[in-house]
Amino acid sequence: MLAAFAHPVFDSQRNFRELLQAMARPAAPRAMPVVAPAPAPILPATMAALLTLCDADTTLWLQQPNDEVATHLRFHTGVRLTQSAMEADFALITEPATMPSLTLFAHGELRYPDRSATLIVQVDGFTDNAGTRFSGPGIRDVEQLMIEGLPATFWQQRTAMHAQLPLGVDLIFIAGDRMVALPRTTRVLED
Repeated sequence: MLAAFAHPVFDSQRNFRELLQAMARPAAPRAMPVVAPAPAPILPATMAALLTLCDADTTLWLQQPNDEVATHLRFHTGVRLTQSAMEADFALITEPATMPSLTLFAHGELRYPDRSATLIVQVDGFTDNAGTRFSGPGIRDVEQLMIEGLPATFWQQRTAMHAQLPLGVDLIFIAGDRMVALPRTTRVLED
């Protein structure tokens, strides 16, 4: 069994503050302050996000489930794993090229839009000032970022979901030790 955080409370708090900052400043890459050992195919920064966000009151869907990952997450967080993407509070996407459609995840309800999923997606990398353009709360004017490794249809799906606000999914992309958040309120601009 791999270890988790050296200082569980303080490390989780540091990561949580940084995740909140990432949500408040969409499309701006940030470093994950404290990473954690992780079984393959999970990156250490992804494991840090999972250890920070998941607990016994949350459910997690794994795109690539395996016994080592399941045991590690259950032991360190108490999270409940689900085989249904629609029932998950969090979803871990480790192969974005073959990820399911965004429509298969919980989008919340009009009375309870917070009952939606947050997708943690491992990607190949980020390139500033290139690729997709974004606007919305937390972005002054326009932010531009290329998120490498997403399927060709991803941005069309994400744009279609934006029309359903306040419903939708929130996204956290992780590459190496950096992360980028795209809350559902962030708008993808057409070229």
